[in-house]
Amino acid sequence: MPASFRWSERRVARLSTLIVAGAVVILDVVLLFVYFRTVAPMLQDLPLYRYMIPTGILAVLLFALRRFLTQLRLFRQDQ
Repeated sequence: MPASFRWSERRVARLSTLIVAGAVVILDVVLLFVYFRTVAPMLQDLPLYRYMIPTGILAVLLFALRRFLTQLRLFRQDQ
């Protein structure tokens, strides 16, 4: 039988981290769409920036997604 759910200071901290990391993930996806629809065509003459900007956005996205999934797992385990 699973243990009953109870709020603790640690769980509240994990929930706030989940909210922030989730918001970063969502906004990074939006930023990628905006970049590819509007900014990428303007950077035709600057090929280095054309690859550096989406690489940076993807790096932040992967970091936030990893943080979100880790915090979600720990939130559910109450560790």
